[in-house]
Amino acid sequence: MKSLSILAVDDQSLFREGLALVLTRLFPDVNLRQAGSGPEALEMLQEHRFNLLLLDIGMPGMNGIEVARQVLRQYPDLRIIILTQYNGEGMITHLVRLGVHGFLLKNSESQEIKKAIETVLDNRQYITPMIHPSLLKEEAVVAAPSIQFSKREADILIYLKMGKSSKEIAERLALKENTINSYREDMLQKTKTRNVAELISYAYENGVLG
Repeated sequence: MKSLSILAVDDQSLFREGLALVLTRLFPDVNLRQAGSGPEALEMLQEHRFNLLLLDIGMPGMNGIEVARQVLRQYPDLRIIILTQYNGEGMITHLVRLGVHGFLLKNSESQEIKKAIETVLDNRQYITPMIHPSLLKEEAVVAAPSIQFSKREADILIYLKMGKSSKEIAERLALKENTINSYREDMLQKTKTRNVAELISYAYENGVLG
């Protein structure tokens, strides 16, 4: 394999560090850098050359779908493997159409990670077997979601996913409880979802959480 330079992008530092340990064990000569957000990743891509991007989808503020869209446009030779803990149809089929090169679930074993990297660097697509093939059929592809979430909304979604109440979220974000309720109602209206459970499902399917 030619010299390997990887940028790993995930907003959870613990996951990034664990991934880094796996990658350096699998590829001892790898040149590995890390980014904790979409904007940081795009900045690093301007400063360094990489041949592989390992990209988390569910990042607050600028999610992985938007990062992938910009990278594929600006760096067409850069290979992208999506890392996610969710295998929903809406997100995956859109990213297939967008042109990403691989998909891995975050609980993948190290040997599958190695196989995926070697496959996409060989100019072939890698889709984890844990994603059902029916999701990748051309007729299943859906349009990209047009709804955007602010960083504050994404932060609130993360706490809602954890089952936190409006009062608890308000305390953690130093906001008023009514403000949290207002954010939640706004997100329900713009996503046309009926409750928090549907809102969280929407967020997973469209890459806001991942």
